[in-house]
Amino acid sequence: MQLSQALELQPQEIITIVGAGGKTSALTCLARELATAGKRVIVAPTARMLPEQLSRLAEPVLTLDSGRLVTAVSSRLKVANLVTCGAGIDDRGKMVGLDNATVAALKELDVDYLLLEGDGAAGALFKAPAAYEPVIPPVTTMVMTVAGLPVLGRPLAPPFVHRPHLVAGLLGRQEGEALDEDAVAQVLVHPQGGRKGVPAGARWRVLLNQAEDYELLRRGRVVAAAILAAGGERVILGAVATPYPVRQLLSAPEPAPGGVGIVVLAAGAGERLGGGKLLLPLQGQPLIRRAVTMALTAARSKIVVVLGHEAGRVAAALEGLAVDWALNPDYRQGLSTSLRTGLAALPPGTRAALFVLADQPGLTPGVIRQLLDAYRPGGKRIIVPVYQGRRGNPVLIDRSLWPQLLALRGDVGAREIIRAHPEEVLAVAVPDPGILQDIDTLADYQAWQRKNNPC
Repeated sequence: MQLSQALELQPQEIITIVGAGGKTSALTCLARELATAGKRVIVAPTARMLPEQLSRLAEPVLTLDSGRLVTAVSSRLKVANLVTCGAGIDDRGKMVGLDNATVAALKELDVDYLLLEGDGAAGALFKAPAAYEPVIPPVTTMVMTVAGLPVLGRPLAPPFVHRPHLVAGLLGRQEGEALDEDAVAQVLVHPQGGRKGVPAGARWRVLLNQAEDYELLRRGRVVAAAILAAGGERVILGAVATPYPVRQLLSAPEPAPGGVGIVVLAAGAGERLGGGKLLLPLQGQPLIRRAVTMALTAARSKIVVVLGHEAGRVAAALEGLAVDWALNPDYRQGLSTSLRTGLAALPPGTRAALFVLADQPGLTPGVIRQLLDAYRPGGKRIIVPVYQGRRGNPVLIDRSLWPQLLALRGDVGAREIIRAHPEEVLAVAVPDPGILQDIDTLADYQAWQRKNNPC
């Protein structure tokens, strides 16, 4: 999954990136993705920027004369699809940002995307903008605000926070206090904070960056939930300086706390079938879309799809569905890694998780509802379906047992927890054999097709 895909970019976008904690890395990541895809891209600052930060992409066109700059960029685009530029170098050795008129003129060139960096952060993880920033041209179609998740738990002070007095003012707190999830979310959604200067009609996105372990993903999810509740449309938990820039994508409001979350496990490579298993067509739609649609039909729970192999293609097959997804870059290390990824992506306060396998086309919404209805807080902590005496999937696990799931390693799953706690298992008799059937091989797929498409 690429950053450009997670942002759902439209043709000929003008994206201004602001904030701290990896803003320039996000700009670089996005520019390289788009250029590699054959798109024509211009990258420039609208505020002061170090020249070497753009030189890593391409040697910049530098001139104070707007007309000459636009002409030079146009010429470069004839021989390269990634061009960087700026309005000269100031007496401190920093590149001068473009003004609104120059940005508008560049927009008229034969270019697919114009990527702009709209403020500075002096290398800090978090910030609030000064009075003169961010510099977001009116023609901007998307603003992405960046924050570094490692700021959580750090003091409201340098080097972690740029201009801490401004952050303290927005929060009504004292400098030096530790920043928690609520504080970070408050600043990001504040009209004088992360949302400052977003043009009317422009889409607003948040990148919570450096989410590289379970704890930061879990805490980032709390921040994201607050942003979505405050009207944010899409939050990305990412690590843009790594080969896996997007770790989780959240775009739906969180349900009321205390419910059961559904984790659809869809990270495997399907090697026994030769790959591409989750994209196999079943009755007019890919296998993965069928599984997720079934879960959506069954319950109003938060649904998280764990992706791994061919994550971009699988995510594309889910377009338009009201679910979140989480990337498991370690999926080849076994099922336990996907369980951890799914749990990290569930909302705070979730009471239990129902783990659904993406390759069970015979699973029905009715079975999902039976399992959810059988769960009671304070009752049995493991709920399993049984058909004619045989246990199958999906399996529901109470939150109190999650630490044991998180401790699993290798290619093992909830079966180990079931074995360890037989006294906690509630077996629910279901009328459908679909809980026992999955698609692992081409023969499985062909047999399912013959049975369900007899014509």
